[in-house]
Amino acid sequence: MKKYILVLLLFSMGVLYAQTEGAGKYAINRLTVNTKNSDFGAAFFGEDKLVFASPKKGITLVNDVWEDNNQRFLELYVGNILPNGDLEKVSLVPGEVNTRYHEADVVFTRDRKTVYFTRNNFYNKKLARDEKQMANLAMFKATVNEKGEWVNIIPMPFNNVEYSVGHPALSQDEKTLYFISDMPGSYGQTDIFKVSINQSGFGNPENLGWKINSPAKEFSPFVDGEVLYFSSDKDGGMGGFDVYATRLVDYTPEPILLNEPINSTADDLTFIINSKTRKGYFSSNRSGGDGDDDIYSFIEEEAPVFRCSQLITGEVRDQNTTEIIRGAVVAIKDKDGNLIKEVVVDEEGVFELPAFCETDYKLEGSKEGYTTQRKTFTTSSEADKKVKLLILLGTGEIVEQVEPVVAVVEDKPEGMPEELPEEIVKVRPSTYVVNIEPIYFELNSSYLNKEAKRELDKVVDLMNKYPEMIIESGSHTDSRGITGYNIWLSTRRAASTVNYILERGIDPSRITGKGYGETQLINGCADGVDCTEAQHAMNRRTEFVIIKM
Repeated sequence: MKKYILVLLLFSMGVLYAQTEGAGKYAINRLTVNTKNSDFGAAFFGEDKLVFASPKKGITLVNDVWEDNNQRFLELYVGNILPNGDLEKVSLVPGEVNTRYHEADVVFTRDRKTVYFTRNNFYNKKLARDEKQMANLAMFKATVNEKGEWVNIIPMPFNNVEYSVGHPALSQDEKTLYFISDMPGSYGQTDIFKVSINQSGFGNPENLGWKINSPAKEFSPFVDGEVLYFSSDKDGGMGGFDVYATRLVDYTPEPILLNEPINSTADDLTFIINSKTRKGYFSSNRSGGDGDDDIYSFIEEEAPVFRCSQLITGEVRDQNTTEIIRGAVVAIKDKDGNLIKEVVVDEEGVFELPAFCETDYKLEGSKEGYTTQRKTFTTSSEADKKVKLLILLGTGEIVEQVEPVVAVVEDKPEGMPEELPEEIVKVRPSTYVVNIEPIYFELNSSYLNKEAKRELDKVVDLMNKYPEMIIESGSHTDSRGITGYNIWLSTRRAASTVNYILERGIDPSRITGKGYGETQLINGCADGVDCTEAQHAMNRRTEFVIIKM
């Protein structure tokens, strides 16, 4: 692939960990309709037809070569699916869908009457460009008439000339549209978003979060019932882009990497599967193909198996001094003592280890000069739970069967007395805050009103009373709005409070500010939950968390 597939099609013209067990078993076959150029992005059109993207064919008088790979711009083709998965009677998609620019990556509703597709931001015979004169991707909706022609083409309301939107996928009930974008609120270079489809149109785009998205590129989502398939070039794969799968309901496990031959050391993308026949298609530029990207058919012989997962995290300290122990090794083993994973703690003495729910494990902490500590335990059935442990190592000879001192620990701020002053209150485990009236903000605002300034003056007074106190101004939003925007807004609010306190003479080394967005709601008013304005307002707050007394 003259890299990167027109995956970067099309994204501009001009970990925790990935579990590998239960990652499916497949038999694949390369289609005979592949060309020496880039053929990819298959989509089911009912049960018997397949739509895919391929460069223009024939002779043209218009300059239609894409500079990124020196191939002609992509057009959409449709073919009949044969029993062996190959295609016949391939032709251009009828109607006015194909333009002189890229078209690719589509999804149809089950009744074949509606289609969502990707093209460069070309509408009403005009190509829109951003400030850098790049033509980003946009997503469109069209109606498929009785002749199979795509008509009434309209752009999605969340398209924007400054970023890309594309690679659509539909949920099983067709009430949620998934897509790829690098819009504000993205965690990585491109992320997977979702948006609700309702009678009045579409809701607000929502990022699927860190568990699915990464700092790298996520592409080509596809939904098969409760399972989301997508591709990513994040670390931990086999090479290039790889296909991952995760569940969308009940619990969302860490994405699992599909086995060979779906994945390879090359780029593997646009995975789709028929939920009834368990046959599907994907694209790859692996060696042995016809040229650039090729489309492969496959049969799923064993489906991926998803297991409820947890995270074992904690720190290692000296039993006598309570100092952190750098360089300590923490290992997790199965019930028979077989090593699963081993890590060296970081500079803060902290470790993280993956685990499955309802499973017997042995945890071991060790460091030269200390007695090795071991503990046998069983994880609970709670998905995505973080189990926090403190491993205390004592000096002495290494004893094979030493009962470990392993306990749940609460991180209490340094210098915090057992009996709290009336100006300080514990609001959550390990969280102590300045006891003032909540500082609330108006929707989409970081402005400090008189009431807020009056409460901030109390914080200043307390910091003057305790000259070694260090605090963090943590600002929070409600769940409305795009995740990235909420992080940005809460960061502004935190900065407003910090600046006010600094203006009253507090040393900058004693206060920091952080925006948490909607990640720490104090009630159930998450996305999709019907709440009153007063309930949402409770989440628009700033807390002054004590780091050190």
